[in-house]
Amino acid sequence: MSQSNRKPHKQVYLLWHTDKHGDEKLLGVYATEKKATSAIGRIKGKPGFSGPGGEFEIAKYEVDKDYWIEGFARRDGFSLPAWFHPPDSKE
Repeated sequence: MSQSNRKPHKQVYLLWHTDKHGDEKLLGVYATEKKATSAIGRIKGKPGFSGPGGEFEIAKYEVDKDYWIEGFARRDGFSLPAWFHPPDSKE
């Protein structure tokens, strides 16, 4: 199929990994969930991805859509969604 005849993707699949320290890494963006799942199989035995406490996540995102439109606020050294107010927040 030529490039001009392809239908644009309405969604993409982001593959994330969170390690035991809570560090999140975006590993790739895929056209299908199946491709993202296949990537886990290629990656999961590599250093930094194979130890205990790590977790993979596939997140579906619609393209051409605004996300996190409320904005962000800096609180206690972290950027958090503007709508989020921790229980002990004075703001």
